[in-house]
Amino acid sequence: MIKPDDIERIVDACKIEEVVGDFVRLTKRGANYIGLCPFHNEKTPSFIVSPVKGIYKCFGCGKAGDAVNFVIEHEHYTYPEALRYLAKKYGIVLVETQPTAEQKKEYDEKEQLYKLHDYAKDFFINQLLHTDEGKNVGLAYFRQRSFTDSTISKFQLGYSPQGKDAFTQSALLKGYSVKELEKSGLTIVKDNHYYLDRFRERVIFPIHNFSGRVIAFGGRVMTAGKTDYAAKYVNSPETDIYHKSNVLYGIYLSKNAIKRNDKCYLVEGYTDVISFHQTGIENVVASSGTSLTVEQIRLIKKLTNNITIIYDGDNAGIKAALRGISLALKQDVNVRVVLLPPEDDPDSFARHHTMEECETYIKEHECDFITFKAKILLADAKTDPIKRAEVINTIAGDVALVNDVIARSEYVHQCSDLFSIPEESFAEAVRKKYYQIVLEQRAKQEENIATIDNTETAAVLSDTAKQHPQSLIPQNRAMVAEKALMKILINHGERILTFITEQEEVQYTRLDQYIYDNMAEDAIKLSVPEYAKLYELYAEYAEKYDTNVVKNMCNGVSEDMRATIMNLLEVNMDKKSEGSANGAEARYVDDDTDILSDNVTRVLQLLRLTRLLSRRKYFNDQLQQASESETDVLLMLIQELTQKIAEIETSLGTTYRNNGEYIC
Repeated sequence: MIKPDDIERIVDACKIEEVVGDFVRLTKRGANYIGLCPFHNEKTPSFIVSPVKGIYKCFGCGKAGDAVNFVIEHEHYTYPEALRYLAKKYGIVLVETQPTAEQKKEYDEKEQLYKLHDYAKDFFINQLLHTDEGKNVGLAYFRQRSFTDSTISKFQLGYSPQGKDAFTQSALLKGYSVKELEKSGLTIVKDNHYYLDRFRERVIFPIHNFSGRVIAFGGRVMTAGKTDYAAKYVNSPETDIYHKSNVLYGIYLSKNAIKRNDKCYLVEGYTDVISFHQTGIENVVASSGTSLTVEQIRLIKKLTNNITIIYDGDNAGIKAALRGISLALKQDVNVRVVLLPPEDDPDSFARHHTMEECETYIKEHECDFITFKAKILLADAKTDPIKRAEVINTIAGDVALVNDVIARSEYVHQCSDLFSIPEESFAEAVRKKYYQIVLEQRAKQEENIATIDNTETAAVLSDTAKQHPQSLIPQNRAMVAEKALMKILINHGERILTFITEQEEVQYTRLDQYIYDNMAEDAIKLSVPEYAKLYELYAEYAEKYDTNVVKNMCNGVSEDMRATIMNLLEVNMDKKSEGSANGAEARYVDDDTDILSDNVTRVLQLLRLTRLLSRRKYFNDQLQQASESETDVLLMLIQELTQKIAEIETSLGTTYRNNGEYIC
């Protein structure tokens, strides 16, 4: 436990602008600082830091507090962890007292994971530098890549030996448990007593979080020919301290250079980052071989709005760049792209060129996303007018994502020249795409509100039904469809369905998986509270149990939820179940599989129809107050929805009435 006097020393030493400035790019505004809020996604700065008052405040999301509170919120630390972090930052030595039994019990398990990863890092470094195997295999590999001693030390590179459990046995002797080792992902446990080091026979690349703590590892295989049956690179699995989509390799060592240069170079792999650093270019991070994620882009946005994506000049590099561009644009960052010569990747390019040569090449070959993407797509479309039209509409959609009006206008002017079409024609295409994006966002917000309203209505109807069970309670179409869906899920979820694909191939799938996939794909949410809760519970139990999902649910849920399940279960009185005296025991109805497939498909179609009708009504309402430009887009969206509605109604054999009912 940290002493009160030490806490006071830490708080007195903290400078709020320094603490926040480690994580957020701040700009001086009079006596205060301003920046983009790290707690919510915003495009206009509303996050204020006051050195005089020693506090931060976001006028967008309302988050506020002092330096300690900021570290707790931003890094998801406990209060003691935040104090230790700040004590280390300001060189304050802490003498902690023994925690109480309750405090010890509540001690965050994440801290133990951090310690284990730190121990593993030291173990791998020692193996690399002080063992014959490490020197002959690991160090030789790094030397081959021209990594210097200082670079190896800077990135804390290491080596995991050939023995199947060398690290595991070392960690066990150090006092770490098998449970901790397995939870960290460093050890693979088989049959409860057979241990394997996940990274054996690999050079090691520690992965640090924004604050510099080791949270995971990447390992490259070393044994010749092993890549024929083993992955070339292996990463740590997801853990309590490591979520791959939220991490950028090299961010801790690069963040100051990114802020200083107001630009971030984004590459793909570990060695790409290391080679660039060794060349002298330090404002570079890697997505670690994964597709760029929204969380990673937001991590960069804390430091700069300018991203230059550097990829290999081959087809895979081009496709990766295109994916990253579209995603980054949605986060309101300035994106440029550099394609290296076909014979190079970022690692080899940096190793074979000086810092000045690298910077000159990047400066001369940087291309804004419009020019880059348009040229790539146009080259593929060639002279085909249909494909060219598709390219123009695709690029118009990208330009529409740019929020800055002036920048958007510049792109319109540039694209009209590039595509050899009138500027007004392309501007109109961009306007339609822009309003479509805006209207879709509004519709989504409206849909969320509608879901809440439907939920409240459904709750009232449900309560009324319980109070007056003999009454004929009016139910809307959503409630009817949702009940039908849940009856199918509860009674037949584990059944295997057979489908014939468009390619006339036989496809098998479990019914519950089929339902969840379709619901997620169409963003359908259940509005009846008890069904929505049951739907989530079923998913949880289906993950735990391959069979007897409903039986296990009934043993683990509340009385109310068990009653809901029982009401949905279908009882067959014709045949006796094993172990039942009177044959009245609830069991799954043995429907024909083809009929079952038709039923679930029909129910899902009805839920889709309900959602589409709701969206069309919303757009029709918007027509009453729409501008001329918005009207065109709204009419287009309504037309598309009407066509989809007609297709579903045709397949269902139903007609929509104004009162919300369907007739077959």
